[in-house]
Amino acid sequence: MINFKAIGQRIKRIRKEQNLTQEKLAEALDISTEHLSRIETGSYRPSLTLIEKISEILETDEQTLMFGNSSETNSSTQLSDKIQCLSEEKKKAVSIIIDLISK
Repeated sequence: MINFKAIGQRIKRIRKEQNLTQEKLAEALDISTEHLSRIETGSYRPSLTLIEKISEILETDEQTLMFGNSSETNSSTQLSDKIQCLSEEKKKAVSIIIDLISK
């Protein structure tokens, strides 16, 4: 199953790493900022054609956007991706658990 929320998070992370605003990326993609925002939050499932266009503009490959890359296999990144998908309430619970076990 394709995790569109994770795809959106990767797009957002790479966009920010390149100091691109949502407005600039949306303009380059010829879509609205709202549309891009929905893609980044995982509430909209982009077509493969759009993913190809995004990867071209962000100068990364489609595989990285779809499934991550080898540098994302480290446990910190995987944990971060999982935490980002949680509700705010669950994020707080995870933070408390981490605080407790790191002492």
